[in-house]
Amino acid sequence: MGAMIGRDLARDVERALRALLDWRLPPEAWDETAQLLTDLGAAVDKGDAETVDELTALLETSGRRVGRMGNDTRKPAASDGRTPAPQPVRERAVAVLHAVERSSGSGRDGSGPPAEGGARPSGT
Repeated sequence: MGAMIGRDLARDVERALRALLDWRLPPEAWDETAQLLTDLGAAVDKGDAETVDELTALLETSGRRVGRMGNDTRKPAASDGRTPAPQPVRERAVAVLHAVERSSGSGRDGSGPPAEGGARPSGT
């Protein structure tokens, strides 16, 4: 692994990944999101903070963009074709989250930020 990802950036990535898990998107949008997660994971593994920052911003805006085009990405819609994150996307998001935690040092020794709701992610 290369350089460390700073804690502020790690918190931004963690927020974006947790938000993603609540999205409802069209299937083709999930394909794009999966590729963003792959690229984000590679940047985290390299310790490339600049690319991590850029990809996190792109991830955040892609969810908002799709949300504007098809209503709120977090609310179920019966007939619009939007679906929750497919299992492979969810697994990739969790893997990237764990990689960010390792790279930033958060969550490993209890000094990192708590997960949503005040609880720490399991396995840390």
